[in-house]
Formats: sequence, C-alpha cells, structure tokens
Amino acid sequence: MTFRSEIVLTVLAVLGLAGCAAGAASGPLVSPTGREYPPGTPPSNTSFTQEATLAIAQGQFEDALAKSREGIADEPGNPQHYFLAGEAAAALGQFEVADSMFNVAEEIYPAYELEVEPTREAAWAEAFNTGVEAYNANSVEEAITAWRGANLIYPYRPDAAQNLATVLTQETEYEEAIEVYREGLASLEMEPATRIIEEPELTEREESRAFMMENLAQLLLYTDQFEEAEELLREQLAADPANVELQANLANALGRLGREEEASEIYGELLSAPDVTPSQLFNIGVSLFNANEYIRAAEAFGRVTEVQANHRDAWYNQANALYAAEVWEDLVPIAEELVEVDPLNENAALILARAYRELDDNPAALEALERVEALPIFIDELQMVPGADATTVTGTVIGKAASPGTPIQLTFTFYDDSGEVGTESVTVNAPAPEESTTFRAQFAAPASAYRYDMVQ
Repeated sequence: MTFRSEIVLTVLAVLGLAGCAAGAASGPLVSPTGREYPPGTPPSNTSFTQEATLAIAQGQFEDALAKSREGIADEPGNPQHYFLAGEAAAALGQFEVADSMFNVAEEIYPAYELEVEPTREAAWAEAFNTGVEAYNANSVEEAITAWRGANLIYPYRPDAAQNLATVLTQETEYEEAIEVYREGLASLEMEPATRIIEEPELTEREESRAFMMENLAQLLLYTDQFEEAEELLREQLAADPANVELQANLANALGRLGREEEASEIYGELLSAPDVTPSQLFNIGVSLFNANEYIRAAEAFGRVTEVQANHRDAWYNQANALYAAEVWEDLVPIAEELVEVDPLNENAALILARAYRELDDNPAALEALERVEALPIFIDELQMVPGADATTVTGTVIGKAASPGTPIQLTFTFYDDSGEVGTESVTVNAPAPEESTTFRAQFAAPASAYRYDMVQ
C-alpha cells in the first residue's frame, strides 16, 4: 500500500476577515474560485473576541477557548466568537469541537469560509505532520488520532485520509477504513473555495483516487459487501479495461452475488489468455479460491508452477485448493512438491498424509506422519513482501524435536520469471516445544517467488 510520509510545510495567508468584514460591501462577496456568498451576519469585535485573540497570539489556547465560549453565551449571533473558538480548539487538537464551531460561524456568516478554510488547512498540516512523526516513532494509535483529526478538519487534501485508511486496514479496523475511503473519494469531488487547484495537485488527487478505489474495492470484497464492490470495480475497469486483477476481482464479486454464469465467463477468458503473467495468474488463483472456485484456482496456481517450479506460495495455494475440492489423487503429487519447497511446514505434511489416507495408501500416510513428527522445528505463517529494491520473507518458528537453543540455518532461494536471482540465509534458534518466535530474511533484490531449505 502507498503511504504518504512526507512532512507537509504549508504557509497560509490569514485573510483577516474578523477585523474588516463587518463593513458594508458594494456587492456580494465572491471567493477566488467564483463562489458567491449570501449576506448573513458579519463578525464584529467584542471584549471577548479581543481577549480570545490575544490569548491565541500568546499560545494560551485553553483561555482562548474559554473566552470564546463566554462570548457565545453573551452574544450567540456573532460568528467571530465561534471562529475564535474553532481556532483555539484546533490548536488544542479538539478537532470535532473546532469543526462544529467553524460550521456555526459559516452558518451565521457564509463568507466566513474565506477565513475559516485557510485556518482549517493550517490545522490539517499540523495534524498531518503530527501523525507522520508518531507513525515513524511506532506510535500507531497516536498517528491514527492525528490523521482522524486532520481528515475531519480539512477534507480537500487526500493524504491524511489515505494514510488513515491504510493504517486502519493494517490494524484490522476494516469498517472504519472503508468509511474513510468512501469519505476520501467523496472529498476528491469537492474543491476548496480560497484557492485554485493547480496541475501538480490535480495529478496527485487522481493518483489518490485510483489508490483509494483499488483498496476500497479490496476491502469491500473482503467484508462481503459485493454489490458496492461490483459498482466500484466496473468503474475502475471502464478506465482500465485490460487490468487482469480488476477483472478477476469483478468475477469474484459476481460469483459471490450468485451470478455464476457471468463470473465463469470472465474466469474462462482470463485463464485462456496466452499473455497472462505468473503474477497475474497467482492473483487470479487467489480470487478464484476466495470465490470457492477451487478447481479453477488450482488450475491457475498450477500454471504458475509450470513457469516457476520453486514458487512456494503457488504450490501451497494449489495444494489447499485441491484439498478444499477433495481431489485427493491430484493432490498427492502437488503436496509432495510442496513438502520439497516448504520442508518444515506441518500443514504441508498433514495435507499429504490426508491425501494418502483418502486413497487408502496407509503406509505412505504413516510415513508422512512419522516424517513430520521427526522435524526439529515447524515453520508457519510464511509471508513474502516484494519491493522495488528488496524482497522480505517473514515467518514463525515453532519448537518441536530440536533442543531449545539449537541453531538451525534456513537458506531462502529467490526467483523471478527468468529463474534464480540469489539466496539469503538466516539462522534461528529452536524454541522450546510449542513455543514460538519470529524471523525475517531480506534479500537485496526484487523477486516474485521463493523456496527454502534447512541446514541444521
């Protein structure tokens, strides 16, 4: 997922409406973008606004908020009291209060938007930067809080929404992430009143729109919200009709909506296409598996292993697809290959043993079980994270037969579509039986597949 990590340095001009907007104008007020405002009640200075303004200048935001609230109680029709309360609340990080105060100020005097909007953007920049610094310091909850505030106070910049939804997804807060993506996409249809969006920002907004649509569609599929996912996927395909992943995801949504014939037609076209890459086939296989199309999923993963014979993840997924379909005879050779490229995986050995047993080959099943019992450790939760400059594999080591502390070397071999690109070794110390620890192997080059071997 793309993550916006730059510090935003924004210098904003204060328009100073509070001191001059009360005077009569020769015509209606119009924003730089052509927005025309009805008259409303202009702001006016009071003893409360003077004290609040001074307190804000001195950084005494609690006092400023208190004085502004006193002004609201004394003269609730003066929008300047609400504006200053919003400014003070934003400085205190009380973004819900700030948002409501700014909204009331604009209800009373619509042209106040010309001063409120830059104040909101300044607060957005402060909150966004706070979130970046917190995230970089591994304070995820603080980052989430900051980006929630930034996203609320100023919706015209998509960076905070993008970061917030990304981190919420990582934290498995899927429903909130979905809502943030929805709001983020809606905000990209809006334009600020006080400035013209220039070409570089327009490009950035389009990139953010594509990112948020893609990730929202994935989350909708994951959370079984297939009707909305279909609508979003069709919109994306209208702009990128040859995108294989989008087509596979659309077929997944259609299948889960009970429209199997439409889904089957798409899958058939994808699997018969001669120019589909191994990575695309892998993603098609994942979509087919998630749609409970196990036989076709196994076919897709099988085509991957035809090109990349050491693709551990493809062998693992193909074995699981055939296991789910209970196609035991076809499963045996696949599970045997899986055990070769993933030799310390308990599940791989148990899948093989089950396939033998279902075929009434009890001696082979017993041999597979005895082999797994003799393993020094188990490796589980393997995950490859590809990157532009490096490839990382993470996993969990679970104690088994080896004495605690025994060093065991794992050698990972990495591949791309052309073949082997290199190896990386990591040494793990065997945990006590049933206990676990994690490991990480990083290879300094991009790769699309891997296998590993054990050296004890």
